[in-house]
Amino acid sequence: MVRHINNFLLPLRSRHGEVHGITCSTTGTVDADGTILRSDQVPQWAGFPLRRHLEAQLGFPVRVENDINAAAYGEYAMRAAAGQVAPDDDVLYLSLDGGFLTGLVLHGQIHRGHTSNAGEIADIVGGLRYDDPSTGTGRWAAQAVTAVGLMCLVVDPRLIVVSGPRGAAADVIPELSGRLNQLRPVDAPPLLLEASRFRSAAASVGALSLALTDADAALVGAPGGAPEPLRNLDLLLTTHKEGQRTLMSNELPPDSSELRVGVVGVGARAPLALNAEDSRIPARIVAACEPHPLARERVRDRLKRDPDSITITSSVAELIEAGIDVAFVTSPDDTHADITCELLEAGVAVYLEKPLAIHLDDATRILATAERTGTKLYVGHNMRHMNVVRRMRDLIREGRIGEVKAIWCRHFVGSGGDFYFKDWHATREHGTGLLLQKAAHDIDVMHWLASSHTTEVVGMGDLMVYDKVTDRADHSDELMGDWYSIDNWPPLSQRGLIEVIDVEDLSMVLMRMDSGVLASYQQCHFTPDYWRNYTVIGTEGRIENFGDGEGGVIKLWNRRTNYNPDGDEQFPILGDAEGHSDADKLIVDEFLRFVAHGAKTDTNPLGAWYSVAAGIQATESLRDGSTPREVPGLPADLISYFQNNQTK
Repeated sequence: MVRHINNFLLPLRSRHGEVHGITCSTTGTVDADGTILRSDQVPQWAGFPLRRHLEAQLGFPVRVENDINAAAYGEYAMRAAAGQVAPDDDVLYLSLDGGFLTGLVLHGQIHRGHTSNAGEIADIVGGLRYDDPSTGTGRWAAQAVTAVGLMCLVVDPRLIVVSGPRGAAADVIPELSGRLNQLRPVDAPPLLLEASRFRSAAASVGALSLALTDADAALVGAPGGAPEPLRNLDLLLTTHKEGQRTLMSNELPPDSSELRVGVVGVGARAPLALNAEDSRIPARIVAACEPHPLARERVRDRLKRDPDSITITSSVAELIEAGIDVAFVTSPDDTHADITCELLEAGVAVYLEKPLAIHLDDATRILATAERTGTKLYVGHNMRHMNVVRRMRDLIREGRIGEVKAIWCRHFVGSGGDFYFKDWHATREHGTGLLLQKAAHDIDVMHWLASSHTTEVVGMGDLMVYDKVTDRADHSDELMGDWYSIDNWPPLSQRGLIEVIDVEDLSMVLMRMDSGVLASYQQCHFTPDYWRNYTVIGTEGRIENFGDGEGGVIKLWNRRTNYNPDGDEQFPILGDAEGHSDADKLIVDEFLRFVAHGAKTDTNPLGAWYSVAAGIQATESLRDGSTPREVPGLPADLISYFQNNQTK
């Protein structure tokens, strides 16, 4: 995109002088700083600082707006310039193209809202579409009025502009107008509805109007009154209709410089690194570190590479010498600290698979090394990118349940016997305990939902089932996929467990967070089903998920009632149909954008430290008669560094 903008701006500047205003309209939720907070159409853009990136590349001030907001402003600006609405009027824009979307101009300014989410009505009525006018407008209009009617009563806009597929506005405006005006007080003037004048070009009109406003401000100070009229608007509309378009693509030009990727530990989680080569940041796996005698076979099976096509080493030092830019550390948990610190010292950016470390001093050592060296560190808490978690967090941020006071999590690990009791995970020596290895995800999620972190814990747990299984085996030349089977049931019929098992298969934790939120976590490794359930209780309601992937649902209760299994509202869970593979793609792309552009991230090594600290302290508690434990604090400079996106 930057390349195409430059191709346009350079000759423009040579003919007409300096550029004083640039506006980019884009899909997704955009904050006031021009960062894309969320993009349902292009999820990889979430967190991308588009304005900052464009300004760095172009050398000019840039404004970035959501495309529907820009379209709303375009419809408002042209009417205000012609005197058809007042400069301080309110205009509601309703788009029927590709869904049901709204933009709002209040007092002549784009209204984003507290979290830049104003107008994202599709979050609530995502299934409301107007794709087939032949089916009639009655039922659709009734749903549409339910969606926007209250907004109209609260905002009371001067005008509602309706845009949609050709002919759609003419079909629905009479129906919408009649139904909306039925909601008005008897003596109130009717709401005015008009068809869009620009349809699909409205965002371009709005972007140009905003750029002109910014240019005026740069040259003569903040302008007042109505927006300036656009001359030769027919040329813009014709260009938009007939002009050359470049389709969005993740394909990269062959001359783009690639990040050279190394993988440390070619085991069960190593395929995560393959997502780097599908990212929109150019990256290629060039080396792997795996000391196991079957390293070549694992590279072929797990990384889908001809072993002769990449460098295979047995030490991290040799991997660094191969000239890598970034490394994915997917080795056993007890190796994380030493490997990560060695890479950070060498200036190699690190994606570290959770947990951060298995001992608290090692976890702190990793953070301190990253801060001292300035090398980028990213910890793979990919559940922050799962739809179930993000949707629940959105509902909390929208105030749908009031202020969060309690969070409960139950994790039914139905495959626990296969996942965690046939290799090193079953030993304290290599993993400390499953409240760390397995629960680190869920504790991090609860912290994220609460916008806080644990300060006090009490744990209780036991090894109740798998120590009773007598059939043991050595799986050192195998990986989890070699022995896993859903037919391994019931738990006591398991075969080939590891010789040493000294971690708990049932654990429970009570937590108090810094904000006062109380949380509980339960984990069982011998249930028949595999999923996790979060319940979040606030001062005005609660939410709970049923299923954690595609096909599941989040239910919300916010009315006084007796037993109500369906809740007051339901929100479908999208994506993650095959576990967390969708989240893996998103988190790897976020990591590479962080490395390449310093993009803000939803995961944070500080959050990773808080989650393992809570897990480690809870494990100590349950092994010491459930005595309470406090989570120690971190030095203020480390907290500041990681809260500031790893900048000093």
